[in-house]
Amino acid sequence: MLILLVLGSGCMRYTPSRQELQERYGAASEGGADIGGEAEFNSYEKMLKARLQNLLADRAHLLGPGQRGGAYTVGPGDILHVTVFGFEDISADAEVSASGKVSLPLVGEYLVSGRDLSTIQQELTQRFSRYIRTPNVQVGMKNYQASHVSVIGEVVKPGIYPLKRQGQLLTELLSEAGGKTQIASNRIILLPAQYGVDVPSVSSTQPIEPATLTMTSSETGPNHAMGIEIDLDDLLGHVNQQPLLVPLVPGDMIIVPEAGMYEVDGEVEKPGSYKLTSRTSAMGAVAAAGGFSYAANVNQVEVVRDMGGGKKALVTLDLEEVGLRGAQDVRLRNGDLVRVSSEPGRFFKRQIVATLNSIFNGFGVTRRMP
Repeated sequence: MLILLVLGSGCMRYTPSRQELQERYGAASEGGADIGGEAEFNSYEKMLKARLQNLLADRAHLLGPGQRGGAYTVGPGDILHVTVFGFEDISADAEVSASGKVSLPLVGEYLVSGRDLSTIQQELTQRFSRYIRTPNVQVGMKNYQASHVSVIGEVVKPGIYPLKRQGQLLTELLSEAGGKTQIASNRIILLPAQYGVDVPSVSSTQPIEPATLTMTSSETGPNHAMGIEIDLDDLLGHVNQQPLLVPLVPGDMIIVPEAGMYEVDGEVEKPGSYKLTSRTSAMGAVAAAGGFSYAANVNQVEVVRDMGGGKKALVTLDLEEVGLRGAQDVRLRNGDLVRVSSEPGRFFKRQIVATLNSIFNGFGVTRRMP
């Protein structure tokens, strides 16, 4: 009779481990999903880090002495302000044509594209010296148009911003955009220019709405498959780590996504969906869900991650080792599932205790379940 009561108790749901599911259904994954193991999980993380390292290596030449980028190079669409002191009639604003030239009084057409302001100023001084004794020439930028990057997503002022020098840093552009909003993720996605982001041509003084910026189909999706992930904490640095210097080039797109959500299921007190914070780990996710229930198998906690393209991978953690002996935890991403399986012996013991308590309640006696 007691066994029937235990089996009939519907208040508790047994959560099988991944190994139990595989033994039950053979090689097929739960729900027919393509779920890889720890090797695939770690490989995905290494791939994301490799993308960032490759980008930094490719752009290392943009970081000049003192870890600062080089001077801004002029391009089509830029507007130069050329001043010849004492000669206001030949001072002028000059827009760089599609062919990379400007037209100035006395000088005529002059190729400026690909040159920095200092070089242009020196060459114009030489050209004006044919007509003016010891000319005092100054060249400045009135409007940046040729070199810009777009910043979209969860920032205070999304829009298109000029690169005021070669290799201007990502942190500087984020600062110009007002920094991230309260619901922003701590991970930033950089879509390099070579990935074909469609950025409309606008004045640098007119930030645009994010809706007017489009990406190619290969760049959409929850993981921004063509993008490079950069941790904001790495950009800012900390006590034991120097700030990460990420130089930008014209056409780059910076995406600051929402922090997103993660899910906790199985043997926890409050299973459900939770808002992701900048440093949420598997251990922190279980804590947010009220901690383990009595029947939890704390030595086999799974983190299931969407890798894009319909593929998932999981890693199994021993949270006893993590919590008590400092083993490595896993930092969560948007869409992760933390799955706590049932420990068979504890689960059925809990079922028996719960059933006995229900019988005791019928006699007006209450017993507390472990």
